[in-house]
Amino acid sequence: MSDPILVLTTFEEKEEALQLARILLEKRLVACAQIDSPVDSLYWWNGVITQTKEFRLLMKSRHSLWDELEAEIRKHHSYDIPEIVAVPLSHTSSDYQNWLNEALKR
Repeated sequence: MSDPILVLTTFEEKEEALQLARILLEKRLVACAQIDSPVDSLYWWNGVITQTKEFRLLMKSRHSLWDELEAEIRKHHSYDIPEIVAVPLSHTSSDYQNWLNEALKR
C-alpha cells in the first residue's frame, strides 16, 4: 500500500469544500484534507480569461482509490468541469506512510 497521492480540487464556497472533505473522510477515500484560505484563480472559461476567489481542497489518498475518489468528487461538486488532479508522492516518511495506510483501511 505504498502508492500515496496528493489530490487537489477547488470550490467557490468554503462550506462545499468542508462538506466534501467530510464525505470523503467518512468513506475512507482520503486520510486527511486541508482547505486553504481563498486563493486567486485565473483561467480560461468560455473564451475569456476569468479571475475568481476559490477555496483549494488538498487531500492525501492512495492511487488505488483514485477511480472511486474521482467519481465521488464529481458526484458532489457544483462546478461543470471541476479541477480534479492527483500528484504521486514519490517520497514520504515511513511513519507518515504507515499512518496513511492505517487511516485508509476499510
